[in-house]
Amino acid sequence: MRAIAHCELSNPSFVLPARNRGCSGPNRNRDGEDSPDETLTRAKSEANWRELELFKAMWLRVFQRFRSLAGVKPRLVRLGETGVLIAFLLAPSIWMLSAIPPLWKDVDAYVQVTHPPGIGTILQYGPLYCFVARIPLYLGYIVDCIRLGAPFPTHDFFLHPTLSDSGVFMLLLSQHVALCCSAFHLIAVTSRLFLVRLVLVVIWAANPLFYTFAHCVGSETLSMILLLLVGATGLRIIRHPRRISRKEWVLFGVLLWLCILTRHINALLAALMPLTFFFLSAQRLTMIPFTRSRLLRRWRRLRARQDLQKATVALVIGFSCIALANISLRGLCHAVHIPYEFRVGYTFMWRLKFLATIPPETRDQLLDKVAKNTASPEVKKVISILREAFPEAPNWDVMGFMRMAQALLFAPETKSQEQKFNLVLNRTARAFLYPPENVFLSAVAADFTRSRKAPIPSVVNQLFGQTTFYFSHSGAMAGCAPLSTFRDKSAAQILAIFKNHSYFHHHKSFSYNAFLFSWLINLSLVAVLAKVRKEQVAPISSYATALTLVGLVMMLANCFLNEFQPRYTLPMWELTIVSASVLAGQTMECLFAPANPEPHSRTSTLRAV
Repeated sequence: MRAIAHCELSNPSFVLPARNRGCSGPNRNRDGEDSPDETLTRAKSEANWRELELFKAMWLRVFQRFRSLAGVKPRLVRLGETGVLIAFLLAPSIWMLSAIPPLWKDVDAYVQVTHPPGIGTILQYGPLYCFVARIPLYLGYIVDCIRLGAPFPTHDFFLHPTLSDSGVFMLLLSQHVALCCSAFHLIAVTSRLFLVRLVLVVIWAANPLFYTFAHCVGSETLSMILLLLVGATGLRIIRHPRRISRKEWVLFGVLLWLCILTRHINALLAALMPLTFFFLSAQRLTMIPFTRSRLLRRWRRLRARQDLQKATVALVIGFSCIALANISLRGLCHAVHIPYEFRVGYTFMWRLKFLATIPPETRDQLLDKVAKNTASPEVKKVISILREAFPEAPNWDVMGFMRMAQALLFAPETKSQEQKFNLVLNRTARAFLYPPENVFLSAVAADFTRSRKAPIPSVVNQLFGQTTFYFSHSGAMAGCAPLSTFRDKSAAQILAIFKNHSYFHHHKSFSYNAFLFSWLINLSLVAVLAKVRKEQVAPISSYATALTLVGLVMMLANCFLNEFQPRYTLPMWELTIVSASVLAGQTMECLFAPANPEPHSRTSTLRAV
């Protein structure tokens, strides 16, 4: 009876068969029918169950309403978390905009934002920043016109901008906002955990490298911002387990194209995604000999083949972006009626400053070998001028040398002669670079070593030092005279700003080599944690390795083509910092995300791969 009663209570629709109803129970008659008392009890039980069902339905509706209301809380929480992260990212920018005068990357920045479209603003420097930066300069000038009641400037302003404090402030404000947005996007893509994002944001805000460049006028600032977006987009691409959407590839290609139009050296970023997929394919192929399961070996071969296909697509996109950037430059040159020319030889002249630091005998031997690498009489003439140009002092005037060499080679100086001289400079650079001599390679290796020993404060300090260029060459930057950075100021006062604020020069002894060593430790930790928790981190580790390697290659290319300057280490530092952020996010994911279960079936085994 207890069992039957329990079944009835647990299921109101439970009805015993007729033969069971008639074989037990004291309240049954001889024909096996229920007694009146038992019928009344059953009716009451059914009524109670109906009330219980109504009660349950009511509470279910209440629960659903509370659940819909609870959905509002996560959105509010996410909004609050976003506000906290953005507040941390904006804190250094707000302080610098209110307390630090705008910085200038010497005469280069002045040429970029004030000269009309020409060789300097299209071919020598990337055209994107040279033209885009004039938009906030124009808006700031309009603000001054509204305040003073003056007429608005015409469209000729974009050809010959007039610098003002409001315009420069608008330019720096847009750079800081763009830095905040790109950094927030990168950190949000790096990890899903708020605490991990918060730690990364705090570390990011404590680093003066990016904020000082954002507070400086110059094309390297836009390049830095676009590099962050490229890093975030590449991370989203590598996380796709199977097919990558066309939208992601198009976005990556557009960002890469814009990067190349900002700085020509950014063309090396075209190797980022191909290297990533090549590394990933190599990791999968390396694991095949150690795999016992034949099905798993076939699966890894298939995945390696897919990664090679993705590498091919990335390679095509990279070359297409380089070609598109070259076509864009040619189109701009055609629009302003100037000839397109390759100006690597002009830049390479600064690389030759190392000749003043080596003994005269070694220098003469090197120049003799370089002269044998060319059949051009003009290049041989330039080499002979080089032989006599170096004094004992290491401060060699590159611009003065080029003016003298052009006057000796081609007289009178005309536009056609300038094109010919630029071709001579390109051939001179080729004679030094192919094949490179041991003395030249030693100078490149020395500069590459210096770049890896340079801490972040030395990079920041150079931006303050280059701002003081105006005080010794005010004629070359005449339009900067009314600006607050230089008005009633001195070089000593500008340099004192760096010394008086510890934010710019803390951790002086922390070099790139030390940071690279910590990066290697983090990479090893990710590999160990992934093995313990059975996580698949090959795509992330491959991407992080490619980021760091491309940054080092960009620095090495600078050492081949130009003299060493601390600010040239920015891409190397930035790409390695992005790589370290990706690894840190993956480390926290391995530590706090739930571990994958042991694969017990063929399907789960393939998913674990």
